Amino acid sequence: MKAQWILLVAGLLVSPASAQTTSLETQVQQQMLDELRAIHRDLKATSTLQFLLAELQIMQSSVERANQNRDALKAEVAQLHADKVATQSEVTRFEDDMSKVTNPERQFVDRLNDLKDQLQKVAAQEAASSERLEDAERRMRAAQSERDDVQGQLSDLVKKLNTSN
Repeated sequence: MKAQWILLVAGLLVSPASAQTTSLETQVQQQMLDELRAIHRDLKATSTLQFLLAELQIMQSSVERANQNRDALKAEVAQLHADKVATQSEVTRFEDDMSKVTNPERQFVDRLNDLKDQLQKVAAQEAASSERLEDAERRMRAAQSERDDVQGQLSDLVKKLNTSN
């Protein structure tokens, strides 16, 4: 009987120590789990950050190309407009000069007709280039909008990272 009491007392003494060890192990495991989750969140945020930075670079390049294209088309439209004005002036001058002559020579009539044809072609080219310019400006605004969206996402992520740290 005495041996049973000793075993019973020893069992009671060992049980709290065993329970404390289990509780301590659970706390350590919980801390390790929390740390692993934090590392996972950081890795996910870092990956997202790198992706957004790469996407931002691509969008910025797209905006720059669209801007260069638009600028080239603006210059083309301006040159075509200047050509049209010059050709129109030449047509007007020829018509004025020919109105002063009762019987103009055939070469002057042919030249006037050539100038009028050239004026129509230049006007058509100017109209087509103006349409392409408008399209280029729309594409540039769209690229800028996409870039701004990515910048917004990036800013939101940085703010989120700053508040979580």
